[in-house]
Amino acid sequence: MSIRKIGAILYQSLLDTLTGQLWKWLIGGSGSLFGILLFAKNFLNKTIEKSIHIGIVILVSVFVIRYFLFLSANIIKWAHFRYKESIYGNTICILRDSFSKIHSLKRKTVIDDKEFIEVMVYLCNNLKKIFDEKTKKECSVSIKVPTKGSIKEQTVVLNLCRDSIASKIRDTESYRKVEHTIIGNTAYHKILNNILKGNKDKLFYINNDINSNSDYENTSREAYLNGVLPYSSELVYPIIPYSWDRNTNNSDCMGFICVDCNSKNAFDDKYDVAIISGVADVIYDLITLRNNQKEQKDDKNK
Repeated sequence: MSIRKIGAILYQSLLDTLTGQLWKWLIGGSGSLFGILLFAKNFLNKTIEKSIHIGIVILVSVFVIRYFLFLSANIIKWAHFRYKESIYGNTICILRDSFSKIHSLKRKTVIDDKEFIEVMVYLCNNLKKIFDEKTKKECSVSIKVPTKGSIKEQTVVLNLCRDSIASKIRDTESYRKVEHTIIGNTAYHKILNNILKGNKDKLFYINNDINSNSDYENTSREAYLNGVLPYSSELVYPIIPYSWDRNTNNSDCMGFICVDCNSKNAFDDKYDVAIISGVADVIYDLITLRNNQKEQKDDKNK
């Protein structure tokens, strides 16, 4: 903390201490002031001189207590601001690096599959860094895409990629054998329903206590012992443009970005959704471009 900032906090705390209803009540008028100064004389049988001394001590004590309370509050407020500034400042830098790689790949005439996956994994790794730092817990990130075409209720989705740590742990043989359908996953089919309804305010799914939610469905349970998922919170967002409009040709959902955390109450519907929606907007065109190139290549090989 700089000397200038320390001075600003000390000064603001002084202003906060000297203002407010308490001082108006205590010393707002001569009657209130004399009442405090003569309190010990009237109720404790002290001399006037002694009573004034006691009254002054009371007022100074109230001032000191108020000052340190406001000082503590202002320091906490500053620390919280710095904490958020640090997190979201790092987030901006991390996303800048991720988007730079994505845009660089989009500018290429032909998108190489290997390079495409490398960029997507890089993105997942960076998103993991962001949410690990924000939640102070262990998070995992994956991108799910349909096996063919765009998303519909009976569509089966698979992992396009995961962050590097989760891919070593979760991409087991049991997991790969499960058919992960839209209808079999609460997050996916709720999002799809809102897309079909044109409900732009509900294009995400957040569940901050998965294992206590009896209505929550997830096909991944089949891949884990006793059906217990290795995470407690989940944030899912569709891969669609941020300027999505159900009446235009950009309304196809190309998949989902999934972030989960091993702690409850990990995600919020403001900043976390804003981060993911921005990422979805950037990768929508890249995935669409890659899919179109693959279709054209397949058509030529027929």
